[in-house]
Amino acid sequence: MKKTKISNNTDHVVADQSEELVVAIAKVAELEEKLSQELEKEKRSLADYQNLMRRTQEERLRSIKMANRDLIESLLQPFEHLQLAAQQLQDQGLTMVTEQLKKVLADFGLEEIEVLNKEFDVETMEVIEKQQNGKKVVQVSQKGYRLNGLVIQHAKVVLD
Repeated sequence: MKKTKISNNTDHVVADQSEELVVAIAKVAELEEKLSQELEKEKRSLADYQNLMRRTQEERLRSIKMANRDLIESLLQPFEHLQLAAQQLQDQGLTMVTEQLKKVLADFGLEEIEVLNKEFDVETMEVIEKQQNGKKVVQVSQKGYRLNGLVIQHAKVVLD
């Protein structure tokens, strides 16, 4: 009989340990699932933060470009007058200054739109006079400009 008692006690101990092991395994699985969910939340939060930083940087650059646009648009007319004066006076110093100013404006994204001897383009040109059928630009009355790819001043042209 002693043998049976030992066997029963051992079976009972083994059964208790078995239950504890099952509970512990279930608890570990539950904790692993929670950890996985928390890691996923952390990844999403990090991605959201990086996207926010990227959008903020893009908005900041766009704001700077818009501020530059206002300034450059206000400088265009005096710049053109300065170029005309340099052309009329044929002064070497004045020509040098206009070239320097042109380079500075180009560094900020300003580019002249080339239209002479080209087909009329409504996106970049404005017709002030039309001769005959008038599809090709024969004269430029006022230059057109793009700033960072956007037209800020249409070229005023004569078509023939």
